[in-house]
Amino acid sequence: MCDLLQVTKEMMNERYLGLPVHVGQSKMKTFAYLKDRIWKRMQGWNEKFLSWAGKEILIKAVAQAIPTFAMGCFDLSKSLCDQIGAMICRFWWNHQEGKHKIHWLSKEQMLKLKEEGGLGFRDIHLFNLAMLVKQVRRHGSNRTPCARGC
Repeated sequence: MCDLLQVTKEMMNERYLGLPVHVGQSKMKTFAYLKDRIWKRMQGWNEKFLSWAGKEILIKAVAQAIPTFAMGCFDLSKSLCDQIGAMICRFWWNHQEGKHKIHWLSKEQMLKLKEEGGLGFRDIHLFNLAMLVKQVRRHGSNRTPCARGC
């Protein structure tokens, strides 16, 4: 076929639309780029003096949004989601290399809704599962109006 089309070299792309094309046995290695992107973005913020409200907005609008597209298509491992959540907690409490500060709230308290006395941050793993359930309901159920030909 390559000779017929006069194609000399076949290229394998690693990603398509920002998502990995091939997912191997290790999801941790495949989706490590998400953790790296979040880490790089947060390192730029560490140099700025941000208020608590500014940090909250950056976490919710950027750090928790970066993996959203991948989470709608793939089941990320719980350990990867926990590592991303730990990075967000470290940024919130202003951890830097060699400096350790006290965490005044537990991770569970940070993940509670604001109405319940928490900070309203997302549990990354539960959000991943919710995104996948949404896809299943959208494409897998014949009971939806669009499947019946709305």
